[in-house]
Amino acid sequence: MKPQIYHVHARPLAAPAQANRRAAKRFPTSQRAWIMHDAQQLCTGEIVDMSSGGAQIKVVREDAIPDDVNVLILGETYMKDIPVSVQWRGNGRLGVRFLSQGVVY
Repeated sequence: MKPQIYHVHARPLAAPAQANRRAAKRFPTSQRAWIMHDAQQLCTGEIVDMSSGGAQIKVVREDAIPDDVNVLILGETYMKDIPVSVQWRGNGRLGVRFLSQGVVY
């Protein structure tokens, strides 16, 4: 029996799609926010996307933010104060989970 020759071409395998573990759909936004702790403003930020369960906030120094803070969302005609828990941080951003519906002023 004559040996067969196989030609193998190097081709990168497609990376498996990372599953979206989030239960709620995220929506892009651009809203100003203050990061508050013990009634003191720690820094300002910009909410870049939000869902019913949490948000991604762009900040200057994510390492200076404690794990449990309040986010004061500043709208055109309202302010909403929401207690949050920081779930992840990196590249000047925080991922936060809303702990309640918050209070509108």
